[in-house]
Amino acid sequence: MEIKRVGVIVPSLNIVVEDDLRRFMPPEVRYHVARGRFRKENGKVTHDSLLGLAADAPALAASLHDAGMDAIAFNCTGSSLAGGPGSSERIVECIEKETGTPATTTILSIIRAFRALGLRRLVHVNPFTEEFSTEEADYLRHEGFEVVATAGMGHTDARVAATMTPEKVCEFALGADRPEADGIFLSCANTRAMEAVAPLERRLGKPVICSNQAVIWDLLRMVGRQADEALGRLARARESSAA
Repeated sequence: MEIKRVGVIVPSLNIVVEDDLRRFMPPEVRYHVARGRFRKENGKVTHDSLLGLAADAPALAASLHDAGMDAIAFNCTGSSLAGGPGSSERIVECIEKETGTPATTTILSIIRAFRALGLRRLVHVNPFTEEFSTEEADYLRHEGFEVVATAGMGHTDARVAATMTPEKVCEFALGADRPEADGIFLSCANTRAMEAVAPLERRLGKPVICSNQAVIWDLLRMVGRQADEALGRLARARESSAA
């Protein structure tokens, strides 16, 4: 089978994405990572930090394009939506103009995943403080989804969030679930949420979507490859519904 190559742009502090790519990408799809520097303020990631990373995305994509990519993802949930409605589409437009390569962002992949699964009512779990949880939930509502509950874990440092075990993620998500929700969304590309998807789907009997899972699924869709069953119910979602 022909080898495909995908590029993934991540924040400089991310320590999870490469592990997830290693575990869940099929061998015929090779991945290459570019890191964008977060410009923190007083040691914390701010809204302006997220916007700055998004502004750097086209140049980072160009560095990946030099190696010959078939698709590129800008993978930072908060940064991909920090500019508000329409901002992610603008990031994609700039990347594709710079590289001539099909592109996506974390939030666009997540929304495609929700739609492919027919999800409408969501429980939204975010590892950070209320400021970031509210921004993400408002974005999802603008896209037409009902957020029946949003739960933030209160972390202020993404590096600390990355140390949470999948069991801890599961425990928190189980506590946040609502019977009326038809799906769970575990936000952030720097948590071990992918390892929590399968056990949560077994426990809850409903789809669970997380940031890295959606990006991997979308990149595979973009290069014409089938997602592995390890990606959970999303692997079986109808591609035609994802447009």
